[in-house]
Amino acid sequence: MTKNISFLGIDIGGAHIKIVGLDKYKNVSLVEYRKCYLWQDPEKLKKEIQFINSLSEKNKILCGITMTAELCDIFSNRIEGAKKIQKECKKIKFKKFFYSKSDNLFENINEKKFTNFISMNWHAIGRYMSKHIREGIIIDFGSTTTDFVLIKGGQVINNSFSDYRRLGTGELVYTGIIRTPIFAIMNSININTQKYKIIPEYFSSMSDIYRIHKKIKKNFDVDDETDSSDKSIISSYHRISRSFGFDFNKKYKKLIYRLTEEIMNKQLKIIYENAIKLFQKYNLNKNSPIILSGIGQNILMKSFKSYNVILFENFIKSKTNALRKSATYHAPAVSIACLLDDMIE
Repeated sequence: MTKNISFLGIDIGGAHIKIVGLDKYKNVSLVEYRKCYLWQDPEKLKKEIQFINSLSEKNKILCGITMTAELCDIFSNRIEGAKKIQKECKKIKFKKFFYSKSDNLFENINEKKFTNFISMNWHAIGRYMSKHIREGIIIDFGSTTTDFVLIKGGQVINNSFSDYRRLGTGELVYTGIIRTPIFAIMNSININTQKYKIIPEYFSSMSDIYRIHKKIKKNFDVDDETDSSDKSIISSYHRISRSFGFDFNKKYKKLIYRLTEEIMNKQLKIIYENAIKLFQKYNLNKNSPIILSGIGQNILMKSFKSYNVILFENFIKSKTNALRKSATYHAPAVSIACLLDDMIE
């Protein structure tokens, strides 16, 4: 495989690897979204590195890497995870660097100051967007988490950098459109005086709900289902029924649809209310833009209809609209690829 790539951004997550390539004019030329469950076996990363090396015969490509996979519970701690991921990344044949929150922007691949670059994929979005807006908030709604990146005075102003602190400040909400179990959103729903309790067992996930409501693009619907079954809508109905303690029957279809609607709206409300709190906390102007990115960006549009909403795709370029749109679902990877250009300016 040979692609027209001069800059390559790689975001290594515990479940997926996102890869975005740019040509020398910073047009998106490659987008790859690859399922890679490192939490099952870190050795899976070896094959992904081989794939990355196959993308181009050129060796002069600049490659920027970020990671969150060090959080996987297969590692005894985050630093151990980062070291093992770093070891594999050294095998990338291109000129490679880790994205860093430091003033350096990128760190040498051998750098040991892990706190500067582990779990900093969200920061890369902010660093890139600070070149385009003076003030605003970026909401990256992904498969597992939702990141809130704040910009004021042309600077990233988030107070927290570790997941622990970001969860406490509301700059990170562990909720996504694919991998989040539905009991993480609500524990019961009231409809027509009837209370429906949700079993706190991993019977179904938000992917089932968004699949029923036809809001998941098939190319992002790559994760294993809770019962290892297929991704048909009827199978999603079956899984969700189990979460409420009954077997699926067609006569319950309208009820289940209504229940899933309540759960979906609750998740979107959680994200909306969190964003508004951050607007107030950091005294952002109400007219400041809300930049939406991630595979769930289109789902959020309606929630923020009274705000100045802009999609992340408006800040990147490509020769095709489809490729530009595809890249915007992986904002950290494309941001890092764009920032690499600063190293040669």
